[in-house]
Amino acid sequence: MKRNINIVKSMGIYTISNVLNAAIPFLLLPVLTRYLDPSDYGVLSNFNAIANFMVPLVGINLMASVQVQYIKEEVDNQSYMSTGLRLALTLTLLFSIALLFLGGTLEEFIKVPKFFLYFIALYALFNVIIEVLLAIWRMEDAAINYGIFRIVRTLIELSLVLFFVIGLEMNFEGSIYGMMAAYGLGSVVALVLLMRKNLLFGSFSMDFLRHAVKFGVPLIPHTLSGVIIMYSDKLIITYYHGQADNGIYTVGFMIGQAIGLLQNSFNQAWVPWAFQKLKGGSENDKSRMVKITYYYLIGILLLVFFLWLMLPIIYTYFIGDRFSEGMQLVLWIALGFAFNGMYKMVSVYIYYLEKTFIIAMTSFGVAIVNVILNFMFIPKYGLQGAAVATMIAMGLQFIVTWGVSSRLIDMPWFWKRK
Repeated sequence: MKRNINIVKSMGIYTISNVLNAAIPFLLLPVLTRYLDPSDYGVLSNFNAIANFMVPLVGINLMASVQVQYIKEEVDNQSYMSTGLRLALTLTLLFSIALLFLGGTLEEFIKVPKFFLYFIALYALFNVIIEVLLAIWRMEDAAINYGIFRIVRTLIELSLVLFFVIGLEMNFEGSIYGMMAAYGLGSVVALVLLMRKNLLFGSFSMDFLRHAVKFGVPLIPHTLSGVIIMYSDKLIITYYHGQADNGIYTVGFMIGQAIGLLQNSFNQAWVPWAFQKLKGGSENDKSRMVKITYYYLIGILLLVFFLWLMLPIIYTYFIGDRFSEGMQLVLWIALGFAFNGMYKMVSVYIYYLEKTFIIAMTSFGVAIVNVILNFMFIPKYGLQGAAVATMIAMGLQFIVTWGVSSRLIDMPWFWKRK
């Protein structure tokens, strides 16, 4: 009963910590625009894109498999964690060696200095270690620990970036050094905390290695699909309409993404709670889960409507006239992230059953649909075409996943299975 009450409290903590973490680009923007030119921002954008691409390859989604395994009494969590981290370390070394040979070639295409590419796999490993600790805290409902850790790491990153860029007069290098140092320090602290939980230095298990690979590898296309959805529209807009229109679209996208921030915070509280209820298997718990899902669908659509009402104020007082054309895009983007939140509510059943290949197939299909729609809509309908393409792709992902999950686990939805 206490866990049921805490879901609201947990969501509040997750929301606050996630908002502060996501606020870094906004907090730095007024300062960095005085010290960095547009080309510097381009390097930072490409660095972040490659880093996001590298994280699932290095970590094989260990943070997701840990969430599923951690609540199972029969699992030796120390051995599972140690095995998974050893695999991640091995993959980091392999990718780092590969980048030593390919760094020069990649530098020509993505315009990121090869010096930083040499360390990007290590940077990805830092991310993985931190996210593993945060995943464990979510399963333990240790939302306060989660919030404190993430907020402190965020403040350290903000301080270091400002110190390197302003104090030491570095350009984009200062931003990258600040991010890497903050994540590196955070990963060291995370390892110490994992060790205190007796989750390190366990025995290596081939069975756990096979489970981590079987669970995590199918999710790699799913994770990379998210990177494709986040970046493909902007690249295609740049190709057809130029950087100025891409800037207008990006601002509108970020405002609509506020819905994504809220639904992601709820999902972090929802997943461990839903796993516990599914583990219990009672019909009353299933009925409650369905009711919460329906309330959620209504609530997130109301949030989209509220955001739409606030757009004139947001653009007039916070954004400015130069980006006012993007106001018409926000509703479509916000609806897309609302559908994405709905998808997360129903995909929990597939994750619980560990049928991650279904998640991978669905996500990869959505990414392909999104790219195709972008190439179809952007040349003809411009920026609004990109926003509508995002909404359609995410809506399709929700509908397909809901249909599949309803066949895997019998839940009392508004229809009855035959």
